[in-house]
Amino acid sequence: MNGINDMDILNDISNLNDSKDSPTQVTPGPDGYNSTDGILQVYRVPGQGHLRYHIQAPFYLSMTYNLSGLQNSMDSYFSISPCGKPFYNSNLSQIPHAGGNSPLHQHDYFEFLMVLKGEVIQRIEDKEYLYTAGSCCLINRNIIHTERYVGKCTVLFLALSNDFVRELVDSEKVSLFPAEDAPRQNAVFHFMEQNIHSDEQKDYLDFFPTFQNTESAQTLHDFGDKLIRTLLFPSLGSTYLLKGTICQIFSYLGSPGQYHMVPVKLHSGADFLIFLRVRSLLNDTDGRMTRTELEKVLHYSGNYLNTIVKRHTGMCLFDYGMTFTLERAKQLLETTTLSVSAIAEQLKFGNRTHFYKHFKEKYGVTPQEYRRGLAHAR
Repeated sequence: MNGINDMDILNDISNLNDSKDSPTQVTPGPDGYNSTDGILQVYRVPGQGHLRYHIQAPFYLSMTYNLSGLQNSMDSYFSISPCGKPFYNSNLSQIPHAGGNSPLHQHDYFEFLMVLKGEVIQRIEDKEYLYTAGSCCLINRNIIHTERYVGKCTVLFLALSNDFVRELVDSEKVSLFPAEDAPRQNAVFHFMEQNIHSDEQKDYLDFFPTFQNTESAQTLHDFGDKLIRTLLFPSLGSTYLLKGTICQIFSYLGSPGQYHMVPVKLHSGADFLIFLRVRSLLNDTDGRMTRTELEKVLHYSGNYLNTIVKRHTGMCLFDYGMTFTLERAKQLLETTTLSVSAIAEQLKFGNRTHFYKHFKEKYGVTPQEYRRGLAHAR
């Protein structure tokens, strides 16, 4: 698979802009303004310290880049929708609120964030979470949030209007193949459909690749590239291709073998999402993920992760990981004919005695006694 190459996309966008009239810059007024590309109407919420974005297209895609690596910096910005002309600028001092972190805002559409490179901090109401390459977040219409760019990164945003989401959900009415998953059976679409009917519900979906999914960032980049090229160079059937690609993205993210999808409520503790990510990774690896490996994947210190695990489980990180290992051992004893020694080796116990010790502490019997008990019960 080819590596991620943002410059190919940027060159295509830049060349396209050179061949067309540049969009008109709109100066912000006292109550609001239109985005430079004319697709978003931005206005201040009376008596509040945040902005509200109103989408004037069914679908909107934007890419932000921090190419310099400077903290809280955004070097380039690209946006495109089926309505209006594409916009690209590598001099963000010309754009209101750009050149750094985005302002606190909410919107009347669903915003889907995909981190393609680097990492970005997502501030959701009063909490901050780190999103690394390959991870995603789906924000509903009622949440106040912003993004903070902490270093080199590439972030893709999809804005989906309510009407556009309804069209995607209703696509099952004209599907040609029984094997196609009905959108209403997809958890991502189910989340959006529920939120369309609520003006008060404040929750979001967190997407984190499984430990085995090492190509998540590249796959998301490929999806983004397909969307951008369809929007830049539309032809007969592009509407179907665009909708189909978005459905493929949500199908990919909804696959348990590829991603962990976690609904998050705003009343959850600030570290609850990090704990869920630790739990997911330990589940992926049968508990055999070291503190150093968790640090590398999650970009938090091992001591901090240990503190979070202890707060939520009462156990240290090692002991919590061992619960997944022993649960897997029990499953293998129940469902396979592997010898006890083979199971101990598969689960990376140093020796059979070590395995016996931990298993008996957990379940009160040795692995052999547990398997004999199963045979007797049958």
